[in-house]
Amino acid sequence: MSDQYPETLNVEIERDRLLNYLRTKWLLAWALSLSFPGGFIGFASIADALDHGLASRTGAVFVIVRCIGTGIGISFLIALFCYFAFSHRIASRLASSLTVTVEGAFLRVRHHTAVLFDRKLHFRSIVDYTVTQDFLMRYFSIYALQMATTAGGQNTNLIILGVKDCLRVRDVLADIDRLREHQ
Repeated sequence: MSDQYPETLNVEIERDRLLNYLRTKWLLAWALSLSFPGGFIGFASIADALDHGLASRTGAVFVIVRCIGTGIGISFLIALFCYFAFSHRIASRLASSLTVTVEGAFLRVRHHTAVLFDRKLHFRSIVDYTVTQDFLMRYFSIYALQMATTAGGQNTNLIILGVKDCLRVRDVLADIDRLREHQ
């Protein structure tokens, strides 16, 4: 069977949507991970407020809500600082530098955030192709192409976020894989 695909093929990435997705995901990750300790710190400050005495049961509920809300609010401000200090620029770099190309019998995935990631996989090492979309991806209208490889360990799965027309790309890559895996 002849190979109708070009020797080099670039996979398009939805860069703007990917950028918005990454920024929202990482901001939510910072906010959620820091809200629990903030809530507990606010909860601990309730004891200090209770030492001053309360006039009614309604006052106790108000003190509890105020203390926990203050703790969560302060932790959210810390999360905003951490997000802008660590994640905001990394999301921009990842979204702008992600490239996926087919080079003969190889699939090359490259991006540069804090560390350069340049992986070149032979098609015979790719076991299967999966398209995934979680609720946040659905909100930003992006998909992820996930490939299982024979590498083992932490390099078993390769996930490429924001692939444009992901279902078609999955089918094209699977077809190229079938045609070129023995080259």
